[in-house]
Amino acid sequence: MGGLGWIVFSRIILPLQFAKNAPPPPPTPVQLASPKTSAIEDSSDYAASLDSRESVTLQSRVNGQIAQIYVKSGDLVKAGQPLMQLDATEQQAQVASRALAAETAAADIAAAQADVENAIQTLSSLEARRASAQSDVQFNQREYDRFKSLRSQGAISQQNLEQRLNTLRVAQARLSEAEAELSAQESTINRSKATVARSQRAYEQSQANISEGQARLQDYQITAPFSGLVSDIPAKVGDGVSNTTPLLTLTQNQELEVQIQVPLERASALRKGLAVQLLNDDSQVLQTGLVSFVSPDVDPTTQSIQVKASFQNAGNLRTSQFVRARLIWKEQTGLLVATSAISRLGGKDFIFVATPYSSSECRAAAVPSASPAGVPGVAPDQLVADQRLIRLGKIVGNDQEVLEGLGSGDRIVTSGILQLQNCAPIADAAQMQAPTSP
Repeated sequence: MGGLGWIVFSRIILPLQFAKNAPPPPPTPVQLASPKTSAIEDSSDYAASLDSRESVTLQSRVNGQIAQIYVKSGDLVKAGQPLMQLDATEQQAQVASRALAAETAAADIAAAQADVENAIQTLSSLEARRASAQSDVQFNQREYDRFKSLRSQGAISQQNLEQRLNTLRVAQARLSEAEAELSAQESTINRSKATVARSQRAYEQSQANISEGQARLQDYQITAPFSGLVSDIPAKVGDGVSNTTPLLTLTQNQELEVQIQVPLERASALRKGLAVQLLNDDSQVLQTGLVSFVSPDVDPTTQSIQVKASFQNAGNLRTSQFVRARLIWKEQTGLLVATSAISRLGGKDFIFVATPYSSSECRAAAVPSASPAGVPGVAPDQLVADQRLIRLGKIVGNDQEVLEGLGSGDRIVTSGILQLQNCAPIADAAQMQAPTSP
């Protein structure tokens, strides 16, 4: 009995007595920080591909032979810059021939116009002649009428009257002749004017032929339809080409279009104007754009919806390249804490919050008989590690969103959490290291 009593006293009663009278352990120095308030993105990452807004394989509009190639693969060219030249000797000869035809037509016009002017001058003289003939007819008509009156009075003979009648008829014949010549001259003028019109049409046709030939002559020079990068050049100098022969490929690489296949279950959230980010292998944002197109149809093979957005190329992206694209569905403000401050026990997430003992749950959880203050030896204003159950959200870099269990004004323990226990006294390591004033 005595031995049993000694064992109980030495191993149970005596340690409890020492623990009751022993001083509390010193606070554990820890790093403290406040949670960060930041915009949290609800986003999804997808594999996507890049496509050029403008890419074309150039072909000739005419048949011919390549005489010169001015560029090489990889050259950056501007809109309108010459790329290739086809042999245009035959076409140039046709243009020269049409130019000679235009000169001939111009000469015909000048000659016809000169004929018109001469005919008009002749017409003026004929009109003067007709006017003179009309005056003679009028004078002889008056004389005949006077002689006729005198004959009725017996003042002159019948022979004199007949002579005056003959004179009148001669004047009338001259008037008729003048009018006939005048009419013939007007016909001549009309024919000359018609010749001028025909020559004018021939000249205009020759000018149109020249313009058509010169325009076709321009087809023998291949120019860049837009600014871009020259890629493949399958043609060589001396090759014969037609309007179906591929000459070179030109790609506009300054503005690219990203094409994303979004699963059907997110179809209800798709809309124009959603933010899109292009990411590199380190998840860094390369470019940011907006959704400009949402396909109304579903891909029957992948059960996805095609989405497109345009981006300015920073110089390191290429057509047909595969990239990571992030669609940002919405943004909201939330609390972020460092992932190193989060502990996991029994499938649940916890975080240590630096709280004064009097305001923590440690006082209520203490054994009532231990001390009127709760935990023996702990001052009411002493900071303790208050272990709280939290609910987590999205991971953002090295931080994670806390949805429940934490306030923006709380201070959390960010170091040494593996050595801490709930309600353990702690101290701010930054304040302990700060120098004290004398």
